[in-house]
Amino acid sequence: MRRRVVITGCGVVTAAGTELEPFWRNIMAGTCFIGPVRHFSCPGMDPLTGTEVELPEADASTENARGGRCGQLTLAAARRALDHAGLRAGSPASEGGGVVVGTTLGEERQVGELDDRWPASGADSIDPGFFSRSDNHRLATLVAARHGLGGPTVVSATACSSGNAAIAWAYELVSSGGADLMLAIGADALTRSIYTGFLRMGALSKSICHPFDRRLDGVTFGEGAGALVLEEAEHARRRGATLHAELAGYGLSNDAHHITAPDPNGEGTVAAIRQALATSGTALGEVDYVSAHGTGTPYNDVAETKAMKAVFAERAAKVPMSSIKSMLGHTNGAASAIEAVACTLALRHQAVPPTANLTEPHPDCDLDYVPLRGRPMPVGTCLNLSAGFGGFNVCTVLKRAP
Repeated sequence: MRRRVVITGCGVVTAAGTELEPFWRNIMAGTCFIGPVRHFSCPGMDPLTGTEVELPEADASTENARGGRCGQLTLAAARRALDHAGLRAGSPASEGGGVVVGTTLGEERQVGELDDRWPASGADSIDPGFFSRSDNHRLATLVAARHGLGGPTVVSATACSSGNAAIAWAYELVSSGGADLMLAIGADALTRSIYTGFLRMGALSKSICHPFDRRLDGVTFGEGAGALVLEEAEHARRRGATLHAELAGYGLSNDAHHITAPDPNGEGTVAAIRQALATSGTALGEVDYVSAHGTGTPYNDVAETKAMKAVFAERAAKVPMSSIKSMLGHTNGAASAIEAVACTLALRHQAVPPTANLTEPHPDCDLDYVPLRGRPMPVGTCLNLSAGFGGFNVCTVLKRAP
């Protein structure tokens, strides 16, 4: 029998805020944080546009930097989520707890720095500990070691759906009895390769991303991390934890269509949503809000709109759906984890965040995308959608706490 899984802690590290309340205020206001990228350059492409995180000094310490930039973001979000859940490192409540980290590129920025240094200074200039700091497994083991989490420890890489996949994996472990507590994290840092790759594909926005808008012309990137503490409901109650939301189920699918382009009719997204509704025992009429993948590309946004219509039929236009990537940029593996935190806050505050930069809808995007500013409204159930290159689709279902 499946066990109920609740969310008892959240953490975010984003350009919109590195604490929950400022983050929520900023995204509800529809404030766009996309601007010039200052911390690195891409010769021949500058100036770059995106969102960068200004980490507080404690999170940017030398000790945290040992894991590289992505490691810093991962550790910062993990600490915030555990603090929010009232958990101390190595406490009895977290004994046997585990970690799942989702990432697209991991410590690719460090690998890029190695590529620069090697030809310029020779192999002897490379720190012998470089490999242990740059391998993606390090993201999960850093968190596990820092917080005494000796349970299941996993890194998931399913492109831009990696954060949601990490949440689904952690849910599976808790609901099946594999662990009483799991920390699910999505994290990614800005890198040269992501800019170069999307520029060459013609999928990089020439300005800022405009999800679902007539001006949509491509992706704008960002960096960040989001983290959720998932617990078995009775385990959480016994330790007196606050239940912020319930994670009720998930759906996974693959478009089986193309290595980069989504299925034009959104059939993979449809399959993931329907599976998520089935596994969570959720009726279509219960869904109050959909957190869209919403990347600002015609391929994604039109396909996602078609998927909504295929699932919800005549009710599709009545279900608010928005993309906070319009404010944060696309944070790759972090995106759907940050969006899961936004869904949790939507359930708590009974309001939904907007799609910023949306002034004139694209002709093929004719649903309710909550333009410009957030909307107070009753929220009992949220769907969190994500998609990634290779056709990876994940939908998670979040509900008000039991």
